[in-house]
Amino acid sequence: MTATNGRVISGDSHVMEPPDLWSKTLSARFGDRTPRLMSEWRGVRGRFFFTGNQVRNLGDIEKDAETRGGVEAGYIPEKRIAFQDEAGVACEVMYTSAMLAQMRSKDPEVLREAAKVYNDWIFEFCSYDIKRLVPIAMIPMHDVAWAVAELNRNLARGFKGAMINMGAPSGQPAYRDPSYDPFWARASEAAAPITLHSGTGSFPDPFHFATAKEREESPGVLLNGYGEIMIVLANDFIYGGLLDRFPKLAVVCSEFELSWIPHFLWRLDQMQGSMSHRLNLRQLKERASDYMKSRVYHGTIDDDHAAYTIGLIGASQVIWGSDYPHVRSISLNAPKILERHFSALTAVDRAKVVAGNARALYRLQA
Repeated sequence: MTATNGRVISGDSHVMEPPDLWSKTLSARFGDRTPRLMSEWRGVRGRFFFTGNQVRNLGDIEKDAETRGGVEAGYIPEKRIAFQDEAGVACEVMYTSAMLAQMRSKDPEVLREAAKVYNDWIFEFCSYDIKRLVPIAMIPMHDVAWAVAELNRNLARGFKGAMINMGAPSGQPAYRDPSYDPFWARASEAAAPITLHSGTGSFPDPFHFATAKEREESPGVLLNGYGEIMIVLANDFIYGGLLDRFPKLAVVCSEFELSWIPHFLWRLDQMQGSMSHRLNLRQLKERASDYMKSRVYHGTIDDDHAAYTIGLIGASQVIWGSDYPHVRSISLNAPKILERHFSALTAVDRAKVVAGNARALYRLQA
């Protein structure tokens, strides 16, 4: 594969934080409000994790990870580098696992402190080899001044970007509101990509529903969770004017795959065209769909329709990620798997998707 001497770069990988990370640092201050490990939930014994919003079955998560190379590669950096070498991965952009669901917390005070604890931990983890373990900060967006300060704190020590809530937190103004402008301005100035990741929006995680009634709603909840990205992009970043006001702001949509994009492109342009006189939409500087082809980056793992969609939006906006060690992840022999998965692309476009785009966007040295 034409990539990095036959190796690839994952633009979306995950750590597996020690489950006692927050209880050791925050329990004395916040008590039962603290994200923490639980040995029982609803009368069932096991390994559970309270996120501040939802209880997740940690045992199931760890079981999935074990089938993909082991939980220890999620929190021991030496083992992660060994995994990279075995899998043919040059480096990984590192996202959280446990904090994805924490971003839906209704307790912003605890969430901000939990994010700081995580950011310190991921910095220590990635410092083992920061060229191959690339840290991305977690920045809850309830308090814009705090968010700017936390972004600055982490950029100063080598972080390459930040993950924020997929949409504005409950009770807060939408992202298009000018109150968020200091954050977008700082991210633009620093060339720090801002990630909108699945699982951090308003919908709960259906993989951890506990009751039969909840599970009946799982398909719809999962689909709505993935579809939420369209609302945020359309309302805030495109028609809300954010990408016009901040022309250097880079947005990364992670783990939404690519298949939804063709329909979304058509709808964006339909609204700008035949529907514009009825919707009173903001006048954009570009064709609405063009923002998806030049300003927004799109993550893919194993979408069967990736090649078709890449033909519509261009290979330069697509970043492959392994999602390791989560349930959908591609782990060992990644280069060979991707050679087959992206066989319809030219060698030049394949190299962009599996390595080049991530290297350029995050200014990587590996």
